[in-house]
Amino acid sequence: MQTSSDLDPFECLDQFNQQLNMPFFMEIIIIMCWRIWKARNDLIFQGIQPSVLTSKSFKSEFSLFTMRAKRNYFPLIDTWIENLV
Repeated sequence: MQTSSDLDPFECLDQFNQQLNMPFFMEIIIIMCWRIWKARNDLIFQGIQPSVLTSKSFKSEFSLFTMRAKRNYFPLIDTWIENLV
């Protein structure tokens, strides 16, 4: 996902929404923010350097979202999770 740095936060979210084109885009953004926060805390409090490997837990945390997701989202959610790198 890419956005311009000169946008205000709401325009940035709107661009993310357009790029993701998913009805559950806000959940994706919230989980991404949570993972960034946890990586920051791991660095500050435990000295663990952020890496791509530690960010892969996004997939497992996103799968928790499926426990409360609307049933009609599931084909889209399953496809989206499978395509995560």
